[in-house]
Amino acid sequence: MKPANFVLFLFILFLCGCANNPTIYVYAKYLNSTEKEKIKAVFVGTDKYRVELNELDLPTTIANNTLLYSPLLRDPNAIESVAELAAIAGYPVQRTQGLTQGNHWYTKNSLALFLLPSNRNARQGLFLQDLVNKYEAKHCEPANSLLLAKDGSFKLISESDQDAGNNDLHSGTWKYRQYPYVELQLYGSSYADYYFQIKQFEGADKVSAIQFIELVSLNADMLPEGCSFIVGTRL
Repeated sequence: MKPANFVLFLFILFLCGCANNPTIYVYAKYLNSTEKEKIKAVFVGTDKYRVELNELDLPTTIANNTLLYSPLLRDPNAIESVAELAAIAGYPVQRTQGLTQGNHWYTKNSLALFLLPSNRNARQGLFLQDLVNKYEAKHCEPANSLLLAKDGSFKLISESDQDAGNNDLHSGTWKYRQYPYVELQLYGSSYADYYFQIKQFEGADKVSAIQFIELVSLNADMLPEGCSFIVGTRL
């Protein structure tokens, strides 16, 4: 075999080997950048896996570190190997199961890791990241929405603000120190100006079940009585 053909042959073998490597989809919404780099380095360093990190919401049924695997996984030994590597990275797997219904990686040679910090409140299941969203107002005139941003800022938006294209009249920072309370502090203020109590409940429409988070105002002097802000996530 000519040298050039031999090199091409080796390259094709390498590509075939990479194609057979399982993909690990890591649900890393609750991990910081350092933790993400660590978990990725542990798996990539073995040259056995491809890793894709995402910040997708975890299913509400996930209450601890969970490993799911596709029915089309080519190497069954990968299940134990991935669990061992996850433990090395600091995330021991408490639950392992085959995937039996829908997901974008369901028909692929792949696994999924759902990772949670050790301080997760299993009963309430809420982290700061779970509260990041835009909420619709109920009985909060003139406010009609509340935005809790990932960077720790908030905007309390009124219809007049939207018409004028200016939301800065009701903005500042928000804090989630302890369940079930959220604090909003206006820019320039030395203390929290708004307090909300978190309520969680399930509902449904004609399409599916919905998990709701409602922020109920505790400031009768700042917002109308009975004011709350609500957002729903389909289950």
